[in-house]
Amino acid sequence: MNLKSQGKDIFIHDYSLVKYPELTSIGNHFALDQFSTLGTSGEYGDYIHIAPNCSIIGGKQAKVIMNHFSGLAAGVRIIASSEDYCEGLIGPTIPIEYRNVTISSVILEPFVTVGTNSIIMPGVKLGIGSAVGANSLITQDTEPWTLYVGSPAKPIKKRNKQSILEAAKKLGLGYEF
Repeated sequence: MNLKSQGKDIFIHDYSLVKYPELTSIGNHFALDQFSTLGTSGEYGDYIHIAPNCSIIGGKQAKVIMNHFSGLAAGVRIIASSEDYCEGLIGPTIPIEYRNVTISSVILEPFVTVGTNSIIMPGVKLGIGSAVGANSLITQDTEPWTLYVGSPAKPIKKRNKQSILEAAKKLGLGYEF
């Protein structure tokens, strides 16, 4: 696969899809499990895991950034583009001039984790260390080091920032936040 750039220790399952490899940069220690799709341009840092059956969609002009130590559990959906259902025609086979499309980026800052079957909507930035519980819907930016659950997701408690940063430091990746 001719990626834009890649580090070492990369696993991309044979039954997964990187739709725009020429627009995709992958760091070290990256795993893309079976039946998952990367369908935007993207930047993926070190120690990234994307579990089975995940979809990152939005097209070539949209972008998803997953920073170091971020991950997606099985069945997560990240949607980086959307259409206005009240105006124009809908669907990727319709010429763009007849559609009302919003193309955006979705950013997962370092140490973000997203639980099984959660959905992240266009334009969202998940703050450093935030976590999303299973089956949650994220429609707005999240606060750093906070756990969110529900549909729409709400903050319920803080994560232990110190223990997370200490573990990263032991791997030789110290961060100052």
